[in-house]
Amino acid sequence: MYTNPSNVIKTLAALLDQNAENLNNRVRVYQPTHNLCVFEGMRNTLPVDAYPSLEIEPTSGANEWMTTRAQRPRYEFQCTLTVINQEEKFGVEFIGSIATGIIEIMTSPENLQMRILHETKWDPNGGLSDSYMLDSLVDSVTYNAVHEGTVRTAEFNWWVSVHEPFPESKFSQGLSTTPTVIRPLVIAA
Repeated sequence: MYTNPSNVIKTLAALLDQNAENLNNRVRVYQPTHNLCVFEGMRNTLPVDAYPSLEIEPTSGANEWMTTRAQRPRYEFQCTLTVINQEEKFGVEFIGSIATGIIEIMTSPENLQMRILHETKWDPNGGLSDSYMLDSLVDSVTYNAVHEGTVRTAEFNWWVSVHEPFPESKFSQGLSTTPTVIRPLVIAA
């Protein structure tokens, strides 16, 4: 588990930015002057002009070895979409439309196998090694309303399976007489 969860969030934010026209068209049906704002981490407060907002907070990570040269950690994130509803009769439709659009982008097979931003490691034998998002799923979507429906939220868990290859330099055989398949390279000073 060497991938920084912050870089996974940055990769998702870039993906949502690539699809901003589609998402913001959904927002403008209900709020013509607003755009979706994406934040890394949860905020105590947001300015009124930052709604609708999507806040993404890492919650956990678990690891699984795939081969001797790669592992596949699974990272989980808590996502909170918040909208300020100006017309009560469209409240559920508004939050549902935006949440569905975001989830479609996050889980679309077209968006898998994405290179994770800022997660390139140097391998002296093979050049650069990138980490990739291989699988993505959203589950447990919970909708909520407060203040007589003027503020609505959709909270959901998003998990990502990441493929992390290890540079060859971590597996070079040293001069030790101890037999081993995997031995880190020791650099003497």
